[in-house]
Order: sequence, then C-alpha cells, then structure tokens
Amino acid sequence: MTSAGYPIQLQLKGRLCTVVGGGRVGRRKASGLLRAGARVRLITIEPPASFALEKEIEIIRRPYQDGDLAGALLAFAATDDRRVNAAVAAEARQLDIPINIADDPAASDFLLPATFFRGDLAVAVTTGGRSPALAAQLKDQLATQIGPEWETMLEIAAALRQKRLTLPEKAEYNQEILRQLVEGNLPSLITRGDTAGINDLLHRLLGKDFSLADLGIHLPKGMP
Repeated sequence: MTSAGYPIQLQLKGRLCTVVGGGRVGRRKASGLLRAGARVRLITIEPPASFALEKEIEIIRRPYQDGDLAGALLAFAATDDRRVNAAVAAEARQLDIPINIADDPAASDFLLPATFFRGDLAVAVTTGGRSPALAAQLKDQLATQIGPEWETMLEIAAALRQKRLTLPEKAEYNQEILRQLVEGNLPSLITRGDTAGINDLLHRLLGKDFSLADLGIHLPKGMP
C-alpha cells in the first residue's frame, strides 16, 4: 500500500508564509496564500512589473539569503535554480518549517492540490505529485459540473446547521436532509433563480417555517 499523503486544510489567516522565487510558479503560490488570508513574504530578484499583488504582500527584491525563513509557518522554494531551492529546503529543515519544493515534489513536506472555489466551498484534486497535469485536467472537468450554484447550496446548508437542524452529532440526519435537498434538484432551482420552487422544497422537507427569507439567504444577482 502506497502513501498518498494526508489531506489537510490549514488555517493561515495572519500567519507568515515565505515564498522564494517570483516567477510564474512563485507568484501563483503567493496568490493562493494571500487568498487563504496568510501574510505573504516573497523573496525574488526582480518580480515582473505586472505582478498584480505587489501592494498586498511583502516583497524583498534580492537573492535568497540564509535566515530568510525565520518566523514562517510554511516555506516555498520556487526559483528556477535547483541549488537555491536546495538551500531554501535545507534552512526549512533546520528550522522545522514544512517546505514545498517546486522542482522536487518527492522531497517536499507537502504538496498543493489543484483547487477551485465556489465561495467557501473548495474542491481539490491531488495525484500525490505523480501527475500534476492530470490533477489540473480533472479539476477543470469538475469545475464544469460544480457551478456557482453550489456556493448558495453551501449557504443554505450552513444556515440549516446554524438553526441547529443539522447538528454535528446528528450526522445521519444531516446527511439525509442534504441528500433530499440535492435529490429535490435544489442546485438546479438555484441556477434558475426559482425562489418559489426552493421555498416549496424547504417547506416539504423541513416545515412551513423554513424559506430562503427565514434562513437569511438571498439568491445571487444575475440569476433569472
């Protein structure tokens, strides 16, 4: 049995993450970290002038130096120089900081899945580093099947939980209610902007006291 790693979602809000290398790969990693709320430090010789996040992260414009990872929760070696990446990895190991090495996934402490978002709903695909291209292709395929309506679906599920109808200790009830909502075509109703149809489904499954208004949910603008 091979090890595929342990999937985990880290809470990075306000935590320092250091990326060494301001090329395409490094900028992509910095963007993802920023989206997660991390405090991002990018060490690079000269990032492109078109880097859109330049005002939102700390950029140190010089070559990597030993000691640059101090205080970081996570580190990323993303230069196009294997020797520099190896030096970054060595410092990370010395400081017990998990390291992602762009050109050596097998030696990395963690890998980044191919991910897309629907609001707070994150869908991630990983191949354990064996084929990032396949992970990206499958992610794109799933993104066509899981549309923006699932952001509202999550809002409804969260609102039901907030009303204590789907408590964590009632996992079976929770799953059954969500299964019935999906089988009742709730995602399609959301896509069509069918407020009356959604309310009718909620009434049938949960009672007359439940509607979009009762849950504080508003369908996104732009829907029919």
